Amino acid sequence: MDKSEQSPGRVRRERTRTSILREAMVLMEESGIQGVGIRELARRLDYSPAALYRYFPGHEDIISTLAADSMALLYEHLANATDNTDQDPLLALGEAYLRFAESEPVRFRLLFVHLPSRRTSLEEPASQSSPYSIVLGAVRDAVAEGRILHNLDPETVAYTLWSLVHGMGILRSTHLRDFDVDFDALHRSSLRLLIDSWKPRERNSE
Repeated sequence: MDKSEQSPGRVRRERTRTSILREAMVLMEESGIQGVGIRELARRLDYSPAALYRYFPGHEDIISTLAADSMALLYEHLANATDNTDQDPLLALGEAYLRFAESEPVRFRLLFVHLPSRRTSLEEPASQSSPYSIVLGAVRDAVAEGRILHNLDPETVAYTLWSLVHGMGILRSTHLRDFDVDFDALHRSSLRLLIDSWKPRERNSE
C-alpha cells in the first residue's frame, strides 16, 4: 500500500514505532542491549509503559526488530558496494563492511557481537537475504571468472575475508580506538595483500 493511502491511525502508529526504535538505539549506545527496557523507553518518550506494550510486547521484540533493521541496512550497504566502481569486488565489499562498522557502531555490535547466526552449519545454504550471501556470491563469481584460484573453496575464502574485515572493525572501535594511523589506507593494503594471495600467478604479477 502506498503511504499516501494509509489511514491517519496507521501513519501515527508507524511514526510512534519509529520513535521508539530510534530512542532504543540511543539507549543501546549508552547502556548496551540490557539497558533497552520498556519502562526507561516510556519515561524518555513520555509514554506510559502500557502504551509502549501495544507496540512491542517486550525487550526482546525491540531488540529483534532493531537487529532485522540493521541486517537489512548492512545488506543494502554491501549490495551497493560494487556499483559504479572499477575496484575488485572483493576489495569493494571489504571496504564497505568496514565503513558500516565505523558509521553504525551500535548496529555493528548488535549484529555481530550479541546475536548468533541463524545458519548453524555449512550444510545449510546461506540465506539469500543475509549480507554474507553477497560476499559468498562475489567469491563464487571470482572463482568462476578465474580472478582467484579455481581450487579454492568459496566458503573458506568468504569466511577468511569476513574474519579479516570483522577483526579490523572490532580492533578499530575498541583496542585501537585512540591509535593514530590512517586506518583506511592500512585496511586497504591488508585487504589487497590477502586478495592478491588468492589470484593466479599471472594475475598476481600484474
